[in-house]
Amino acid sequence: MIQRLLRGTRRGTSPHGSEGHDAPHRDLRSRTPSHHTEHLLATAPDHRIGPTRNGRLVLAWALSVLLIVALAGLTLSVVALSKQRADDSQRDGAMKAARQLALDFTTYDYKTSEADFKRVTDESTGQFKQEFEAGIAAVKTEVVTNKATSKGDVKEAAVVSNDKDSAQVLVIVNAVVTNTASAEGVQRRYRIKLDMVREKDRWLTADLQVVG
Repeated sequence: MIQRLLRGTRRGTSPHGSEGHDAPHRDLRSRTPSHHTEHLLATAPDHRIGPTRNGRLVLAWALSVLLIVALAGLTLSVVALSKQRADDSQRDGAMKAARQLALDFTTYDYKTSEADFKRVTDESTGQFKQEFEAGIAAVKTEVVTNKATSKGDVKEAAVVSNDKDSAQVLVIVNAVVTNTASAEGVQRRYRIKLDMVREKDRWLTADLQVVG
């Protein structure tokens, strides 16, 4: 019996046939990390930080690019809008002046002919103004002699072409003309083409042609 106990002790087993005290110690050593392993775990990089930081940098860069593009687009839009408004203003100014000249050209009364013709010369320039002023005396004589009147009514107007300082405008005018031969009046329709120029911020008529 004593010899069996001794043999069991030497084999690392208890007297009852179970493992001896050495076995548990071996298991604890195998499960406990060494100092070298702890050092590796402590110094290992955390790969979860890098991608997150890079993603934020990419997002910030993308937002910056989008902001720059948006600002550039806004600037171009403002410039284009300003130019469009300037072009519209020039067209409107030329057409308004052309309508007024066409109305004054087709409206007169033998009683007020001098003032009526003066309105036309005030709205004219260049060759047209010179020719009109040269013919006023003869026209006035005819108007007064025949007791003529004309009342114009602008029906349509359109800018055919224009740039910063010039424009061509087509105006359609209906007029009722009376004189000693036709006291009741005669309906007439004129298609007038006007060449407009801008002088000192005023649109004036440089040429006028009745085309129909």
